[in-house]
Amino acid sequence: MKRLRIVLATVFFAGITLMFLDITGVVHLWLGWMAKMQFLPAVLAGNFVIVAALLVVTLLVGRVYCSVICPLGVMQDICSWFGGRKRKLRFHYVKDRPWLRGGVLAVFVALMILGLNSIAILIAPYSAYGRIATNLLQPVWLWGNNLCAWVAERFECYGFYHIDVWVKSGVSLAVAAVTLVVIGALSYRYGRAWCNNICPVGTVLGLVSRFSLLRPEIDESKCVGCKLCAKKCKGQCINPEEHRIDYSRCVACMDCLENCKQGAIRLKLRGSKSEKPQTIDTERRKFMTVTAAVGATMAVE
Repeated sequence: MKRLRIVLATVFFAGITLMFLDITGVVHLWLGWMAKMQFLPAVLAGNFVIVAALLVVTLLVGRVYCSVICPLGVMQDICSWFGGRKRKLRFHYVKDRPWLRGGVLAVFVALMILGLNSIAILIAPYSAYGRIATNLLQPVWLWGNNLCAWVAERFECYGFYHIDVWVKSGVSLAVAAVTLVVIGALSYRYGRAWCNNICPVGTVLGLVSRFSLLRPEIDESKCVGCKLCAKKCKGQCINPEEHRIDYSRCVACMDCLENCKQGAIRLKLRGSKSEKPQTIDTERRKFMTVTAAVGATMAVE
């Protein structure tokens, strides 16, 4: 499951990034459907079919949108992965902050209603990643293209052509840089802290994912209390003391399933009973053994 999640996340992240970098329109022609699958743009565009589909998927399997489709979410996972190379067991369970999540969502909605979209989109995930890609990555991409064009011209090959690089205003550049530094630093140290405390989309989908049908659950009979699942959980939503997972903050990354050495965490349908370990009735076994022995003795006599 984790490998499948990584493959799909890589495809979406690469495709959406290329759409932001491309200025020819070719990538949009082939991969434009990825942009249409973004939650908040679909809400603002009135594409309620996509919104309903994403909500149904979240209700079925949890917040896979945040770990697969959302480019800012995947970027956080990349930053978190780099942080994990230095310190592998750096997470721990953190209590939920509903007041923070609800407060940020309320402010976001209020700003949108008041028409202050330019302020609200500062924390909108798709817009935030779009600013990073177009302001910071696109100029580098175009300079690379121009370098390839210059080299190709030396060999009389004109597969590449020179493109004027246009850097946006200093304000846009500064906002993009601050967004990258803040979210990147939080992800590097605290995993999905931004996703689970600030992101309005994460808060909305978190409310739905509380009732997800297929979810990871901890089997207390197999758990040995190593707390490795909590130390590897970038959502910091696993309480190893109570053997409980906060599904509103779980982003369905499947890291807990991958790292549990005892197999104590499994994907299960909500409400299904955990398998109880089989117990052996030793007294009954002794009684049956003695009875069999007495019966054999009597048969011989």
